Amino acid sequence: MVTPALKYSAQPRFLVLLLALGATSGCSSTPEKPAGKAPLAPCGWFPNCVNSVSGQGLQAVDPIKANDEQWQEIKTWIARQPDWEIVIDDNDFIQAIVKTPLMRFRDDVQLQFDPLIELIHARSSSRLGISDTGTNYRRIETLREVLDPAAASGRTSGTNSRSNLHD
Repeated sequence: MVTPALKYSAQPRFLVLLLALGATSGCSSTPEKPAGKAPLAPCGWFPNCVNSVSGQGLQAVDPIKANDEQWQEIKTWIARQPDWEIVIDDNDFIQAIVKTPLMRFRDDVQLQFDPLIELIHARSSSRLGISDTGTNYRRIETLREVLDPAAASGRTSGTNSRSNLHD
């Protein structure tokens, strides 16, 4: 028989566990392709996303400077990556699903190229969890480095002050 004191002391623990599970599985849905020339969708309020258009604070990432040739280079690089799957390739827009190495979580990457100003706007978001521990920021920085290793080289020993905010 369970004593009343034991029965009531277990309830708060159960509630805390239930809330923790709900928080860690804070899901986000797959982002939609923007209509026409609309900007990339903003990140939600969880810190598991970066966005070069609307990101602020830890959700901010700079757009990637690129001309037409470099845009094609990025698309080719993405297509060659074993953990990346391109799901939409529509001229100046690409959407890919990236599987994380260890746990095989599925993350979403959207890139929108503006040839007139030679910029790639980027959005990278995790589908699960509240925090991404900087993974999405580093993913966009990797793309920047593909085009110009020196451009991503505000780094010393592979990190810069911005990426340290995500770790």
